[in-house]
Amino acid sequence: MIYPTLRAIVHKGKIQLLDKIDLPEDAPLLVTIMDETAVEMFSLGERLAAGLQDILLDRVARVDTPQALTDHLDKVLNKA
Repeated sequence: MIYPTLRAIVHKGKIQLLDKIDLPEDAPLLVTIMDETAVEMFSLGERLAAGLQDILLDRVARVDTPQALTDHLDKVLNKA
């Protein structure tokens, strides 16, 4: 099943959904990290297209544990 795009933030190293929705346990998610400039500059469709292009170009990372997610976000966000 495909869900709509959900707004989220990173808070204390964890993804916090801003929209109220119940997700099934172990649901796969596509996470696109954007700064506020990208959010303001691009439409939702443009952001989605960019995320799908990343998948096609294999510019993705898979994390399977909360610690792996924390480590990956630290790595990505510290580059910003």
